[in-house]
Amino acid sequence: MKRFGLLILLLMASVSVMAQRNVLEARLRSSIYLNVYANKTNCYIGEPIIVTYKLYSSLESVSEVVKDPAFSGFDFRDLISSGDGVVSRETVNGETFDVHTIRKVQLTPMEAGKLVLDPMVIANRIRLVDGSGNRSSILDGIDDNIPLQNGEFRMTIASVPITINVGQAPANAPSAVYNGAVGDFKMNVKLSKINFTPGERGTLRITISGTGDFSQVTQPSVEWPKEIVVYPPNVEEQYDRNSRTAPGVKTFTIPFTMGKTGTYTILPIRFAYFDARQNRYNTISNPAITFYSREPGSTRRDQGPVNNNAERNDNFGALLLGLGGVTLLLLVLFLIRRSKRKRAVVPSTRQQPAVSVSGIPDPTPLAPMGIDALLQPAENAVSKTGGSFYSLLKQGMVQYLEQRYQISAALFNKTGLKEQMTLQNVPQALQDEVFHTLTEIEMNIYAAGGMDGDRMRMLEKTRTVLKKL
Repeated sequence: MKRFGLLILLLMASVSVMAQRNVLEARLRSSIYLNVYANKTNCYIGEPIIVTYKLYSSLESVSEVVKDPAFSGFDFRDLISSGDGVVSRETVNGETFDVHTIRKVQLTPMEAGKLVLDPMVIANRIRLVDGSGNRSSILDGIDDNIPLQNGEFRMTIASVPITINVGQAPANAPSAVYNGAVGDFKMNVKLSKINFTPGERGTLRITISGTGDFSQVTQPSVEWPKEIVVYPPNVEEQYDRNSRTAPGVKTFTIPFTMGKTGTYTILPIRFAYFDARQNRYNTISNPAITFYSREPGSTRRDQGPVNNNAERNDNFGALLLGLGGVTLLLLVLFLIRRSKRKRAVVPSTRQQPAVSVSGIPDPTPLAPMGIDALLQPAENAVSKTGGSFYSLLKQGMVQYLEQRYQISAALFNKTGLKEQMTLQNVPQALQDEVFHTLTEIEMNIYAAGGMDGDRMRMLEKTRTVLKKL
């Protein structure tokens, strides 16, 4: 009978402890919790999404991930992991939290349907009693027999599962050259020149610009003439790896040589991508490119038989033209010297320029030009076709940065500019805005165009950024 009574007492104590534990955990879950965010929950096969896991804590604690999501049905790429130590502070409902970005991942769905992101689970050791024995106010009303280990309470928390609705690919089928790129892109193809000598190295540059997932942008296939020797490409990329909305550029520079003379043609190069906003695949291409390989000094050799009489006449005409040019030059020099003699006879009342010790006039420094003056050529070219507007806009912006931070034009580059801006305590956010604007201008230069409305927006954006400096 005594054993039965003891068992009842133990059972009641256990129930009491469990109740106390549940009360404590309920209090703690408002002070330490795990949130998951997805930038979208509806997408198509091959369209990447960004998922972020953040731990919010207003308590002193040590946390460890004990279960990562499996991401079944997705191809994934980590952007931020717990080892990166990304921490910020946020205020939620009047309470300040340390916010740890546990994981940020890019997920690309590989199949259609409802795909579930299972929870992430984190184990926490939360300090409720300090080294002096002082108890946290969270323990108010909680019995002393609540289980603590070295003043720490241990509990696990988990994120909620998220369902991603993945749709089938759009009605129009992707082309054979589609490699998984998702976004909105333009392509520019340029040859280093069109006239070569046998064995001379040239380059073919393919530039993909726009917005989207540049990690999926691969070099488009090129159909080279069989006589061409192609070398490994050089890849340059400039884009924000953590953003799918910021503009970017990716350039593939392919060296090549040709062994004999002749006329060569590179057929149109095609690049395909999926436009998630319009739910369709798009394929862009360039015109065919023709270039030539000739022996030195034989620019007319492969243009058919040459008329010798016509060539002699051309040479005679060129000789007469040259003699006429020399005569005109001598006449101009004679008139200039005569004019100088007349000026030397008339006494000048104008102030003479300052002369240095060496006897050479000191150059008068040019006054710095204002932002509006530097951007005026670009403003005048807003309605002109082609890429002259963006080239002039970049030129005006670079000139202002050169004179603002006293960087020589010959030495100007983004690395040097960043160093000077940092030395002059320009805030990082403003530095990022400057380089983001430069990148957007360069992207439009590569794309060679744009609507008038876009150009005016870009002009005003550039003006605003420069005035902040």
